[in-house]
Amino acid sequence: WTGASERTAKNWIAGSHGPSGEHLISLLRHSDEVLIGLFTLAGRDETIVALRLVEMRDRLEEIRQLIDVVLDREGDGEGRTSGPS
Repeated sequence: WTGASERTAKNWIAGSHGPSGEHLISLLRHSDEVLIGLFTLAGRDETIVALRLVEMRDRLEEIRQLIDVVLDREGDGEGRTSGPS
């Protein structure tokens, strides 16, 4: 993701050196774990909660779409309402 060497990445993991700003931005862009770690270190727990809520909402939407597909396969879709009965 960053173009850094394997040795450089091992130093980051070992904690002997940290990534440069450019490398850190690239890591944040590609890794939710790095992003959450940064927010945790910065004391921004409310931001982590907001990120998790967005992830859950998106996953629930995927599940809703799968349910609609299954229900449409079981019948012709007539008589179904969009809300609870």
